[in-house]
Amino acid sequence: MKMEIANPIAVALNERGAKTAARMGLRVEIGKPGQIIDDNWSRDSALVLVMALPIVVRLLAKRKLSKDGDPVVVAVDETGRFVIPVLGGHKGANRLAADLASRNGGTAVVTTSSEIAGVAAVDGLSGFAAEGDIARLIESMLEGRTPIIQHEIEWPAPVHLQNGIGPARVIISDSKSCLNESSPPTVQLIPPSLVVGIGCSSEASAEEVSLLIESVCLENDLDRRAIAELATIDTRAEHPALVGQHLPIASFSSAQLASIEVPTPSAEVQSFVGTSSVCEAAALLASGSPTLLVAKTKSCLATVAIARRRPKGTLKLVGLGPGTPMMRTPAAVEAIVNSEVIIGYEPYVEQCKELLSPHQLIIRSPIGSEDDRARSALEYASQGRSVAIVCSGDPEVFAMASITFEILESRCLEMGISSPEDLVELAVIPGITAGLGGGALLGAPLGHDHAYLSLSDLLTPWDTIEKRIHAFGEADVVILIYNPKSESRTWQLPKAIEILLSYRPRNTPVAVVRNVGRDAETKEIFSLESFDAKKVDMRSLVIVGSSTTRRVGSYLFTPRGYEI
Repeated sequence: MKMEIANPIAVALNERGAKTAARMGLRVEIGKPGQIIDDNWSRDSALVLVMALPIVVRLLAKRKLSKDGDPVVVAVDETGRFVIPVLGGHKGANRLAADLASRNGGTAVVTTSSEIAGVAAVDGLSGFAAEGDIARLIESMLEGRTPIIQHEIEWPAPVHLQNGIGPARVIISDSKSCLNESSPPTVQLIPPSLVVGIGCSSEASAEEVSLLIESVCLENDLDRRAIAELATIDTRAEHPALVGQHLPIASFSSAQLASIEVPTPSAEVQSFVGTSSVCEAAALLASGSPTLLVAKTKSCLATVAIARRRPKGTLKLVGLGPGTPMMRTPAAVEAIVNSEVIIGYEPYVEQCKELLSPHQLIIRSPIGSEDDRARSALEYASQGRSVAIVCSGDPEVFAMASITFEILESRCLEMGISSPEDLVELAVIPGITAGLGGGALLGAPLGHDHAYLSLSDLLTPWDTIEKRIHAFGEADVVILIYNPKSESRTWQLPKAIEILLSYRPRNTPVAVVRNVGRDAETKEIFSLESFDAKKVDMRSLVIVGSSTTRRVGSYLFTPRGYEI
């Protein structure tokens, strides 16, 4: 199950509620709440209702509710003091409530028994749909009895769901009929294990393709919720019949499809698109499987084939921004809540604690163990798990992305793999850097060319750092100095300022910003001549202006050169 909480829609009754929603960083609609809820009611939606809880109850009482079809619904009082998950606690409402509360200094009122007890709820596991006697299974787990894990297909069990003594059972399967009436509570976990290859004519409709997929799944005892993605020829990747299925779409050229041996090639298809198979070849290519579960099945205007993919892990390098949740992107939120394993330097894990849940494995590591973090993340991802490495700021800027790719490169060479994507699915989720946050606090010092520089000589020789200081000084660009000072490194910053004084006027502005994006955020502005390095610590960022950077009051800006 994917947690759909990254882009919630807020509904407010009045301006007071709208202002509270805006403070939380939400897009908000004011008007008739019943109509707004109707327009946005979907199992994949997240609704934040900024109003009294009794009003929320009355609005929801008018609807036909179902656990599978309900959206995530969270209630917030008009001051933002209390945030209450109402529907879809295990689907992400609990974590959305915690996230919203952290943005406004409020309190998340979570009442879900599994969440309170710190037990992973089986109907809230990222990457799985769940069906069966969920309530009794969770009750059994709350009583300390771990379930028996039964694998009907080769797919890793959730990381916190270890094989126990029962009597409750958890079956991992993409079959439609693996559940039966039994006395012990039994739950089926349905992984995203299926790839559906599709070929269609230009006249095909989304409804026809949907009905064909449904009938093929039904005839072959496959659960439609196990479909991870569709696969097709590149000329059909944006066809409405496929896009209308609301699933990821993998596409391949006719040459790629033609290279795959299939059970039912077609000379007619070959004559039209340059390959003897679309649906079968696409399903095999996208899944990486040598065999099909279901060979080509036809309707009037479409063909479908199904393959089971091997578990392929995901590795996301996530930038959390400099501190406050308000400077965290929706993409970062989504990546964290939908990952099974979260790895990071302990303060960075703490920075996103409100997004974490009992079903996740949280690995906190000390400073200086960056390579261990990357290796551990890669190991879990290679098991087929979804993994997020969390970083303050942006993962590309003096952070975990480069070391992770370095270790990935080494692993690929050892295994004879040409691309890291053959091993795991990769994504870098950018974040607001301390430099951007600090620049915004100061005004616009980064308005023209600027350069990032780290003064840490733990991994880069000082001679190299010094050459870069000279180069940046001569280039006359604004310089953002990271890692300016530590307990053991005290002379490097004064030396850097001394070098820059030989290139820039003595009254060039220099700013020190501390705790960017955090409660104790501060800024101080000096000149190169008056700069006091004693004011700097490891929580500081130093921004050295160029010769054109100017001060106006307590702000700095670097002109672009426009005529005013």
